[in-house]
Amino acid sequence: MKPLATVAAVQAADAAAQAGGTPVEVLMGRAGAAVAAAASRELGRVAGRRVVALVGKGHNGGDALEALARLAGRGAGAEALVTGDPGDLDDQGRRCVALVVAAGGRVRPFSPELAGRLLAGADLVLDGLLGTGSSGAPRGAVAEAVEAVGTAGAPVVAVDIPSGVAGATGEVAAGAVTATVTVTFQAVKPGHVLPPGSDHVGRLEVADIGLPLAPGRWGVSEAADLAGLVPIPGAEQHKRSRGVLLLVGGSPGMGGAPTLMGLSARRSGTGLLVLAVPASVVDRVGAAVPEALTVALPESGGGLARNADDACRRWLGEATAIGVGPGLGRADGTQKVVRGLLAAYEGPAVVDADALFALGTGGPLAERRGPTLVTPHAGEFARLAPDAEGTRLEQAAGRAGAWGATVLLKGNNTVIADPDGRLAINPTGVPALATGGTGDVLTGLTGSLLAQGLGPFDAGRLGAWVHGRAGALAAAALGPVSVAAGDVAEHLPGAFQELLRRDRG
Repeated sequence: MKPLATVAAVQAADAAAQAGGTPVEVLMGRAGAAVAAAASRELGRVAGRRVVALVGKGHNGGDALEALARLAGRGAGAEALVTGDPGDLDDQGRRCVALVVAAGGRVRPFSPELAGRLLAGADLVLDGLLGTGSSGAPRGAVAEAVEAVGTAGAPVVAVDIPSGVAGATGEVAAGAVTATVTVTFQAVKPGHVLPPGSDHVGRLEVADIGLPLAPGRWGVSEAADLAGLVPIPGAEQHKRSRGVLLLVGGSPGMGGAPTLMGLSARRSGTGLLVLAVPASVVDRVGAAVPEALTVALPESGGGLARNADDACRRWLGEATAIGVGPGLGRADGTQKVVRGLLAAYEGPAVVDADALFALGTGGPLAERRGPTLVTPHAGEFARLAPDAEGTRLEQAAGRAGAWGATVLLKGNNTVIADPDGRLAINPTGVPALATGGTGDVLTGLTGSLLAQGLGPFDAGRLGAWVHGRAGALAAAALGPVSVAAGDVAEHLPGAFQELLRRDRG
């Protein structure tokens, strides 16, 4: 995983590096070199290209000037606009100004008029106005500079974080730069992955500049880390050794949800799939997923009869994992069945959708004896944890610890938090997934991975990555408008193939 750390932790590591004898100009030089490398990749050819840097008064601005000087040294036309008098910069700032001038570039005070003229002819813009420690709305000349960057037609490389995005929270109080590429140092910060700030980051690159940052347990998932988790069937395996998955869902008129669970589970390696659904939809679901065995659940009052869990008893003894929730509805009898199933079954379970409603504020989760993965969207999480505070990262991590369950909090950059303190951000989601039924696909997918032996944290982070990539593949094939949940299930094989190709070199 790409490491993820708080702004305060990285600032402390920066101070420790300097206290340990690494001069600040060395650290700024490493940062500037990383930004210049990213800018060069965007430009393709550096010589003769026009680069404009918008520079603030802090060390973030110095990093941008270091990068600009390197680009000027390779033949770029280099212009820097400082939000203030360049002569009023600190010693490091003046040193960086001298580097740009020595390389043939110009450094002038910012004005909206001058910025407009320079940015109109720029091939690339460097955003070095504000760093990760800033928060609140940009003010004065900085606000004007942020607005000016927004009018530029050239790609933007942001230094550490797009200006206007709060590094600690991702909040955007007013205007913010929208970057093509963001180069951050040593670790991803919360502001890079939390919306709305995450929408401004573009492609995120993490540069190691030698800060003594202790390894943490939070990170951003990468394909290279996940490829080895994909369960590959062996020559001696049979269907039961590849996992027995019991999926419970559906209600009268809601046969689509368990169907989608089943379609995704069958594409995710489950050896034996059992779909337990209300008797009124069992034929429809069974016809749609012919590979699955079906169990007809008795109904009463528009939901499941209170003894419906008895119909699942045989499979509870054989299942290596269960998935509960999509399409069940919220009838009183159904909620009783959900709680009964989760209490009776001591193996791994994924709990989603209407089954989350039966958990109230999460009390039954803490009482479960088996490993549990819960997959709420933001509204479901708010109902489960009405008093949760902090960022999405902090909320998910806090509830995972309190409930003793892995929390997969769906949304833009899905969060997967484990009770043991690990946390992963999934980077593969796409807007096309914002359609009914895609959560049911994720339930079947993660249930399948649990049934094949993955723990809840690994099933959650692998499932989220594959689900997101399947959505992207579906959007590439069908366009961003026409993707439906069933299309995501059908593109799961392509997403798995991507990972397997990476694992094989």
